[in-house]
Amino acid sequence: MTRLHYLYEQGGDGRERFVYYCSTCNCVLRVRRNLAPASQAINSLDGHCMGCRRPLEGSVECMLTPVPDDWADVFQTPQVLPKREALFQKASTIPHFSLGFPHLDSLLRPFSEGRLIMLSGEASSIVAELASFRAQLPIESGGLDSAALFIDGGNLSDPYTFSSFARQKGVKPSVAMRRVASCRVFTFYQLAALISEHLTHAVEDYGTRLVVISDVLGTFNEPELDEREARRVLGAVEEGIERVKRNTLVIATLSSPNKYDYMVASWADAFVDMSLDGDTISAQLLTHRNRPPGSTAFKLRQLLRATSQGVIR
Repeated sequence: MTRLHYLYEQGGDGRERFVYYCSTCNCVLRVRRNLAPASQAINSLDGHCMGCRRPLEGSVECMLTPVPDDWADVFQTPQVLPKREALFQKASTIPHFSLGFPHLDSLLRPFSEGRLIMLSGEASSIVAELASFRAQLPIESGGLDSAALFIDGGNLSDPYTFSSFARQKGVKPSVAMRRVASCRVFTFYQLAALISEHLTHAVEDYGTRLVVISDVLGTFNEPELDEREARRVLGAVEEGIERVKRNTLVIATLSSPNKYDYMVASWADAFVDMSLDGDTISAQLLTHRNRPPGSTAFKLRQLLRATSQGVIR
């Protein structure tokens, strides 16, 4: 009989691995060396958790964490997914991706490979969910016909918001979620390791044209964090992003003020601050490689209904 492992059993002295677990009972489903879509774990287990026996659709979480050596029995041999033909194309041949929300599209476009687009403010996490869904849409609908890689740096991932965007387009949320490979990180060292050591391979294996990094500085809020060490770790994060954005579009968010905001903002090819006052969002373009600063304002409810609006061509 297969021994079951649970997330609370993890030790702190093992090697870091990507742990896929049931969010209902914390039963560990798979432990992998490389990031991969959660659908692989679901399919290999006939769609049900080994611990609670409940359906796994929408209930699989992934995190990068040290694991004990005796978890070897749940290790899965790394599987290389077939690469899509012409995955890495020149920027001029990449389809015109959009958020489907004219207020932000007009400030930030073009959305193309080789670019890091950064957004700050509370509402930026909503845009992160929107972008990870929009990437899946057909090219003619302003999407990339691509899966998305979603790194959750601040534990802000919101499946309800993501599901809402899917339903607006008539897509079953569980189907849309299977095209997002998401991973949570809980320390700044994990974030740096994921982005600098694993992300490029994950993009190649998963065949994605979009990487979303939600709340880049979410783990850089410990009061005892030494500033020199923080700068060193952020340097590794920047180098990892620079490597991966050569062949993908990267969208990153800064959800709450942090002393290192200025450092991270300097990496961006386009940067928009989204301040929220009641139900009104004021979006101000602060940085853009080839256009002057600008601003726009809209209601939060408009952003939440973004996928039901027109697409800027």
